[in-house]
Amino acid sequence: MKAGKIMATTQMSFAEVGTLFNTVTDELAGGVTPQNQTLLLNQVATVQTQIQGLVDSGIFNNLVDDGGNANPGAVVRAQNIGDQMNFLKQEISAYGGSAFDPKYINDVVRDVQDIVGNDDNLGALAQQGGHSGFQQVSFLLTPPTPFADSGAQTTALLQFISDTASLTERAQTLAGIDPHSAEVQQLIADVETFSHNADAYSTAQGGLFSARFNNEFALDGVQGTASRELIAGLEKGDGNLVAGAVDVLQDNAADVQGNMLTQGNTFTPAPNGGIPANINTVHDAGAVFDDAVTKLIGGVYSGNQQSVLADLNAVQTGLQAAITNEGITGDALSHINHVFSLLGQESSLVGSINTASPTPVSSINGEINQVQAEILNAINSDPTLVDLANSSDDNFSFVALPPGTTPTTNPTGVASTAPATPPAPPSAGGANPPAPPSAAGQSGIGAVASNQDSGAPAAPQPDPHDVHHGHVPDAHFHHLWG
Repeated sequence: MKAGKIMATTQMSFAEVGTLFNTVTDELAGGVTPQNQTLLLNQVATVQTQIQGLVDSGIFNNLVDDGGNANPGAVVRAQNIGDQMNFLKQEISAYGGSAFDPKYINDVVRDVQDIVGNDDNLGALAQQGGHSGFQQVSFLLTPPTPFADSGAQTTALLQFISDTASLTERAQTLAGIDPHSAEVQQLIADVETFSHNADAYSTAQGGLFSARFNNEFALDGVQGTASRELIAGLEKGDGNLVAGAVDVLQDNAADVQGNMLTQGNTFTPAPNGGIPANINTVHDAGAVFDDAVTKLIGGVYSGNQQSVLADLNAVQTGLQAAITNEGITGDALSHINHVFSLLGQESSLVGSINTASPTPVSSINGEINQVQAEILNAINSDPTLVDLANSSDDNFSFVALPPGTTPTTNPTGVASTAPATPPAPPSAGGANPPAPPSAAGQSGIGAVASNQDSGAPAAPQPDPHDVHHGHVPDAHFHHLWG
């Protein structure tokens, strides 16, 4: 096997693919480096190939949740995980071409984690065999800031939501009807028009809009996958597949609604980015550090640099206060003093990046990754600090790196080993997966957030590596996209 390659000749289980995705997530902390760029592309390609193999095998078909209800949306969501790997390949390959590459990567990674975490069946499959695949790492101090739309964008997004409702209502009515009927054929044409035009609209916006919304609007995003599956279900007369696609499309429209700030509405952000005015426990300091860890998936850019620096400064101040407040002595004190040194290094590295230009592929990104991993290791290898960071059952901070990752001593990046030859895909079922640890503290610090974080919208601008997947077909389904 060549160095840097991930090769899998045997079908991996969903949990094993999720563990590999954990590795990708960890390697993307801090951004893309010359040392990990090719490795990341190989790993993401393996995730995509393996997910497609599982979808094609049928293991996601006919799943039933713990309440005994059919979950036809699971196969659509699994397919979308594979489709969204195209975004990661695009952004990793072109890293440094756009100022919003780090944000784009961050949104895709966290969206994939949300897809698994919000589906009972996918979550259970990700936990099989002692794995913790697609582990959630979205621990923000405050809910994400909605995107402040322009007037035209407000009109467009609201119409997208309305058209989604109209199309899915028609699909529910026509599910299982003769695929050759005029009504079904017209609906298929309308869905195709809607899907391609939604993709063209989102990619044409460029900048922060595309970074935040392509994974909802574009052909490789949730909309595109679910629209294709809806068409497939209509063409085959498969009512279950239609139901699953409808479910995913409706959820996606709700996500769009929640991520937008329409013209005329206001949003008041939490003071100081959600950082508490008084931090004097290891747990609360850790919740602030987890906020920085979440934001740094994909790297530093203009929309997160200052908030990450504020987090790191607050962690240092809070840990200093915790020494006295919680009576920290001995080895634990030595480890905290080491963390102080590391926090200073990380702040220096983050602050050294010139965000006036696109963040380049750089060894500095890998150094940020390594220092961050060392901070988490220093806390999580000390029993006293672990106990202080975990203020109550299932209430963690300084959340450890997702399992399946192996930080290297090389300061230029995080390496991982190739997965062992995996067993055949497991059958669906099993107990519910344990909930991911929450960064929320006793005082309410921290929130498991959605896949959107803050960042002021920029004026629409073309992104040099935006990809248009197809032309806009002519049809009489107009509304927003006609």
